[in-house]
Amino acid sequence: MNNKPSPDRTADADTPEALGNGLTTRARRILVVDDEPAARVLAFRVFSEAGFEVSTVQSGFECLDHFRKRPHWFDVIVLDLSMPYMDGEETFKRLRALNPNAVVLLSTGFLAQAQERIDRMVAAGLAGSIRKPHRPDELLAQVNAILERVKFSRAGCAAGRLADSV
Repeated sequence: MNNKPSPDRTADADTPEALGNGLTTRARRILVVDDEPAARVLAFRVFSEAGFEVSTVQSGFECLDHFRKRPHWFDVIVLDLSMPYMDGEETFKRLRALNPNAVVLLSTGFLAQAQERIDRMVAAGLAGSIRKPHRPDELLAQVNAILERVKFSRAGCAAGRLADSV
């Protein structure tokens, strides 16, 4: 029997919230969307080893299916731009329609050719982009930097609301 987690499904892990333990920090949750199996396997390995709870899917449709079930579940989504049927730009628009605060990092091998599209996505709230091929440490560093930026941004918003209420 093979007990290794499949790179194309959600890693099974109880969350502190589900266990009623709000004091324990939970693993960061990431959804990787890429039509290339090797990219999904590599991302699964990199993020799992870094302590993330990882889900991987191969299309924009699967991404939206996962996301609709839990629109606030994932801390960050790594989204490939060039995918068949529904590309990363359309998937991004639909993600943001479901949750305007969804944090998305775009991964593409066509950065220069897609600059206009990327600029539109950034204007609509894209957290960043990374060019393929990228080294695993670059991808992890970019995701961690985005999560830190989001954490401080949200902490600042919470502090501002607290100050307004005093």
